[in-house]
Amino acid sequence: MLSISRIAYFQVCSQLIMRRVLVARGGEVSSFSGLGGSHERFVKLLAAGDILDYSLVATLQYPIANNPLTRAYRRWISHPKKVAKLAVKDKVDILHITDQEQAHLIPKNCPIPVVVYVHDMFHIFPTIIDSGKEIVEVGDHKPSILRRFDLNKLRKGLSRANLFICNSPSTAEIIGRVYPDTPAISVPYCIDLELYNPHKNLRPKPNWISDDKMNLLIVGSEEPRKRLDFAIEAIAMLPEDIRSKIVIHKVGAESSSASRKELEDLAIHCQVELNWLGRMEQEELYAAYQHTNGLLFPSCAEGFGLPAVEALAAGSWAFIADFPAHNMHLPEESCLPKYNQQAWADAVEKKFHEPRQINEESLELSQRYSNKSFTNNIAKSWNSLFEN
Repeated sequence: MLSISRIAYFQVCSQLIMRRVLVARGGEVSSFSGLGGSHERFVKLLAAGDILDYSLVATLQYPIANNPLTRAYRRWISHPKKVAKLAVKDKVDILHITDQEQAHLIPKNCPIPVVVYVHDMFHIFPTIIDSGKEIVEVGDHKPSILRRFDLNKLRKGLSRANLFICNSPSTAEIIGRVYPDTPAISVPYCIDLELYNPHKNLRPKPNWISDDKMNLLIVGSEEPRKRLDFAIEAIAMLPEDIRSKIVIHKVGAESSSASRKELEDLAIHCQVELNWLGRMEQEELYAAYQHTNGLLFPSCAEGFGLPAVEALAAGSWAFIADFPAHNMHLPEESCLPKYNQQAWADAVEKKFHEPRQINEESLELSQRYSNKSFTNNIAKSWNSLFEN
């Protein structure tokens, strides 16, 4: 048994090598949003000591005000000052910004290394993508005066970072071209795999599941880049006796009532059954992934493509278009052609003839997105700041 003095000695040694991380973001975005949820999960992992040799000093953020002047003051003046003040404290070794939309918080001439976790670059550097049917604008190509002012601050802030940790290799490649002098490392995000795993946490089957049909899931908005019309038209190419036994369940808050009507009209025209479910609570979403036959994910632009990972973690299958960044979730030969709807129809038909069962291959692929994999890679990335 260790003596009290030896225990105290090891505690002192641990404190000597433990590096301290100040985490910052702007307004307290809802944890139901992509950026809000990833921030909250990251902070919990760091606070729990899951990132080896690193500890959480504090998390800096502020409540989002209704008054636009108050919001602007906090975003551009008071909060950056607070971050800069705490970053010069002796008890901080790293300043970690949890998303690229808060890069303006990076202090000028910061005395400690600054890391930005980059989810995507669409909104800071808008782009255009050929969806196969039209040229899709990704990001705001005509920002307002205030947004242009904000973007200028974000771009300058990014230029002051010491390291970019990116959600995908494609995002790391993009930001590397814009800021070639700053290292960019790809560390895909994590999810709590056990919550999705049907072997460990099987949820009751939702009452909207059709037992006598193939149930396909679409999760997300109806933005043009999501290409929901592509998926509907691909299913329409199936023989009538198969198509009539398939239902697409659409999950996610709608972008607009007009876009919903367009897609529902298209489904009627194509004689494809579309069940519009709208927004779901998280528990319902777990069940949806676990009990459907597969996820349709034809999007032409994603920073990560979380629904694809969630489907795999639930032991389902994901029909993924070969676009970055979501094409990283499957082996290269398993992604589906970007524009070939017949190839999509053929892939669905093949699965149609297979019995619905837990897909062990999917569960194995999802292990890359475990908490442990993420925290280990974050620690390695941070360690690189102190080498040499």
